[in-house]
Amino acid sequence: MARAYNKKVHPRYFEVGQLVLKRILSLQEEAKGKFSLNWQGPYLIKEVFSKGALHLTDVEEKITSIIFNVDTVKRYYI
Repeated sequence: MARAYNKKVHPRYFEVGQLVLKRILSLQEEAKGKFSLNWQGPYLIKEVFSKGALHLTDVEEKITSIIFNVDTVKRYYI
């Protein structure tokens, strides 16, 4: 089963300086209903850790201590 799953998984690579959107999870306060937004952002990647963790900051660098897993972010295209 693991071999079949791993064939279809496409790894996502992020670099420092890229813009990403952060997913709003259903447990967060911002998830206010069925028609609310699903993504927040854009955020700037400050550091990429091993095992798929990202250190994010606001574009204006007001909030600087956000660390998220790669599976909760997606690339933001301008």
